[in-house]
Amino acid sequence: MFRKRRHTPNPIIYCVVFYILISLLLYALTKRTIHVMMLWNLFLSLLPLFFAICMCLADDVHDWLRTWLLGLLWLIFFPNAPYLVTDFIHLQRISFYASAQQAIIYSTDFLSWLSLIQIGAGIFTGTCAGMLSLWIIHHRFLRKYVYPISNFIMLSIFILSGFAMYIGRFLRLNSWDVFYPKRFVAYLSGHFTSFSIGFSLLSACYIFIVYCFFTLIFNVITHLDFDTNIKKQRW
Repeated sequence: MFRKRRHTPNPIIYCVVFYILISLLLYALTKRTIHVMMLWNLFLSLLPLFFAICMCLADDVHDWLRTWLLGLLWLIFFPNAPYLVTDFIHLQRISFYASAQQAIIYSTDFLSWLSLIQIGAGIFTGTCAGMLSLWIIHHRFLRKYVYPISNFIMLSIFILSGFAMYIGRFLRLNSWDVFYPKRFVAYLSGHFTSFSIGFSLLSACYIFIVYCFFTLIFNVITHLDFDTNIKKQRW
């Protein structure tokens, strides 16, 4: 008789469950809240990709109102992805060196190195998801405009996101605080300093560099996949 087809769970599900378990285990063993915070920050960094995909679905059915609303939500939550890189500062509380008088000896504390992997993996995953969402916005929607306009929009996204990284790290505001404009603007007043401008521009450059690098890799992978499909068709 016919065999029942077995549905194999997506490997991403295994990775997500494994990361959550490792994060909770590290928190239980080390009592460092950063390991639980990484779960929340990683969730926020995945939202832009979700909004970008929903934008594509709304655009396919020509629902312009929902497309623009999702685009606004994407812009508000996108900075959460590049913001993750600032979580590396929490590594200063973790020691990777053993006491030695002359030679440098690295610590053999397994939990310290596991913490490094957990934080690094979360930052890498969230950043890639954010850059993928930006790539979708750039190539799916901004390509409709001429290059000067699309480039200006991309530049604006880099600068606004860089300033949002400053707001999130130093002013401790969240993406949803934008929905309270009076309180949000009042809180920002007095925080336009040389440091805030410099940090925002530095963050904007970081986003630009990472996005360019991501785009290069994504284009190479797409090109290799295209060549593979062509060879299969020939055979």
